[in-house]
Amino acid sequence: MTPDEQRRAKLAQFAITSYLGDRLTAAKRNAELAVGTPDADQRQREWQQSSERLTRWLNEQQLDEDTVGEVSEAFLQAMEDGYTLVMRTGGGEDADTYLTLRQRAAVTRDWLRAQGHSVPVYPKEPGL
Repeated sequence: MTPDEQRRAKLAQFAITSYLGDRLTAAKRNAELAVGTPDADQRQREWQQSSERLTRWLNEQQLDEDTVGEVSEAFLQAMEDGYTLVMRTGGGEDADTYLTLRQRAAVTRDWLRAQGHSVPVYPKEPGL
């Protein structure tokens, strides 16, 4: 593996870990807020599922297809948001931030493809 491929792999792995950690934090908060409501059991299951996904990723570097789809969709949305902002503003500090996020999303989606996952190509993915 070339140094560039190693850098991209580490970036993608970091991005996935961050995303799954954020999802776990959100699921925990939702479960805590749902205590005593009709949604409590469902929110508790979502929290447990988020925890299992992150644990599997951290221990085995494994993602099930549902998780791949969720991660891919989240990064696709990040790319679309970045593209829209760059096209509307034409540059600037916020646009640079979103351009970086957009590139990170493209690298992550490309890495998922390289790992054998079915991730559709987005026509506006930046050339890397």
